[in-house]
Amino acid sequence: MLIAKGDLKDQPEVTMEVIYDPALVAVNRARQERARRNNAWLQSHWNDLLPQAFGKFLAVAGQQGHIADTPEAAWAWADATHPNDDTATVQYVRPPGGPRIYAYQG
Repeated sequence: MLIAKGDLKDQPEVTMEVIYDPALVAVNRARQERARRNNAWLQSHWNDLLPQAFGKFLAVAGQQGHIADTPEAAWAWADATHPNDDTATVQYVRPPGGPRIYAYQG
């Protein structure tokens, strides 16, 4: 998106802070490590999840995966199975070739 100089006044204000509190830094580092482990698990298990995950929703939490038909079901699994993992993710796994679109040109 291009923003002209005069349009900047209409943009939301962004504030950045440097956090020095060791407790907050530790919490953030632990969260980043959980996310890193979930991502590493996913990268090393894609072959185990495919092709059954195509066209479905994949939840990853606690270094485990779950395939669901809906995003709500995927999130429910993540919340129930790993309630303390605040880095859980859900994503749609697009089938090879993408969605099929049919059109009639008369």
